[in-house]
Amino acid sequence: MKVAHALWIDRWSKYIGLAYTPIENADVVFPIGYVMNDSMTYYYIADLIQRYHIRKIILWWPKKQKDVQEKITKFMESLNYIIENQRIEIETVEEDFTSVQSWEIVSDFKKNATTDTISAMLILERRRHWEK
Repeated sequence: MKVAHALWIDRWSKYIGLAYTPIENADVVFPIGYVMNDSMTYYYIADLIQRYHIRKIILWWPKKQKDVQEKITKFMESLNYIIENQRIEIETVEEDFTSVQSWEIVSDFKKNATTDTISAMLILERRRHWEK
């Protein structure tokens, strides 16, 4: 039996951090890494959806950054093209301070691929605790 997973996407201008967790009975979040935010992004995400049996995609949603909200909305619209007919739910989660926490973890106070991946893991982890 294949385990269904949730995919967390921490979308930024240059990098997209990725993590996943089993949907049922999961206490662990696994890092996938990052992809460059470029023309190959959607192909890579489509591959991850198949490889990890993704049934839910969770996107970071900034409360106050309207310009970023617009970019994420466009990103979600494009994601809908690659997931149509696959019964995959897209959800947004408001979370604005995981970048600061991820910078503290890697002792690097600048945005990069590592901090985006850690942010993705932190938000999935927090979301799991909110649901309990």
